[in-house]
Amino acid sequence: AMRRFGLRQDAPLAGLLSMLVEDTVHSTVDEAPLVNAALGVTIRGAGLTRARGGMRGFWRRFVAQYRSLGGQLLLGCAVERVEGRAGRFTVHTRRGGVGADQVVSAVPITCTARLAPDAVGERLAPFLERTAGASGGAVVVFLGVKDAEVGGHDYTHHQLLHDYSSPLGDGNNMFISISAHGDTESAPPAHRAVMISTHSELNRWEGLGPAEYELQKDAAGERLVHLARRVLPRLGERPLVREVATPRTYERFTRRPRGAVAGLRLTLRNANQRAVPHDIGVPGFWLAGDTTWPGLGTVACVLGSRIVADRAAREVGRGRLTPQAAARRAVGEVRDGRRAYR
Repeated sequence: AMRRFGLRQDAPLAGLLSMLVEDTVHSTVDEAPLVNAALGVTIRGAGLTRARGGMRGFWRRFVAQYRSLGGQLLLGCAVERVEGRAGRFTVHTRRGGVGADQVVSAVPITCTARLAPDAVGERLAPFLERTAGASGGAVVVFLGVKDAEVGGHDYTHHQLLHDYSSPLGDGNNMFISISAHGDTESAPPAHRAVMISTHSELNRWEGLGPAEYELQKDAAGERLVHLARRVLPRLGERPLVREVATPRTYERFTRRPRGAVAGLRLTLRNANQRAVPHDIGVPGFWLAGDTTWPGLGTVACVLGSRIVADRAAREVGRGRLTPQAAARRAVGEVRDGRRAYR
């Protein structure tokens, strides 16, 4: 579209759109499908907000609501394998087995293919081949600072582009998010939580020795803070908290393969009608998350999850589950000596 209207060589416009497209579609202005890119760019018009308490605050409220509806959350309970079929699934974890009538997998499809029944892996194989190489990573600096280091600014979110002629990522473009004044769930009184993030290629963080990795991580953090001072001149002068996360960090703490985050880079080859569907043809087994349709980002993941939840609920309403499965939903069952619920 930009080429058609003679705008592709307009460096400021292309740079602005490139940042917005990368942050929302994880792609480039030359590769992103037009409809996805247009939605990604224009969603900024709704304004940017940060939940009170950040993502921790969001999840605390989310989990409280889930539990109030009767849901049960098992923490520190890594899934090792899913076996069975609709109405008779068993989710094997390191704490025992959990019976399930239906299963929704919201982890990346590479993980799903490894954990799920063989039929799921077979259905996912063509999609895994299609999306190979479509993953990317991020580097994030987490700061805890005094109000004075970010005070005097009306905006709590910023997007910066340093050099039009350089590739995006690794600090050349970045997103800054600052907790609101008075948000004491994110930081103590008179303090703020600040996050600076940039995209980064996964292979930059692979094959490094311990010392080399630490040097590269520290240099990446310093670069982000230095460039962020274009809008926040005093940022990070005397931080009370300073942590840097890389793809290795996300691989360790979230178990995402290679530490890939932000979903798949959307292109005409893997988006929309060619995206990984929620229903891959294995009854009772559903897919959600940022590697399935409609793609990455909070809005997209919430939309996809809502669609899956509605479809799973309809399967129950249509009576497609066995009477025995319906009974097990209500009372739970004992697997491997432990009580299991859905």
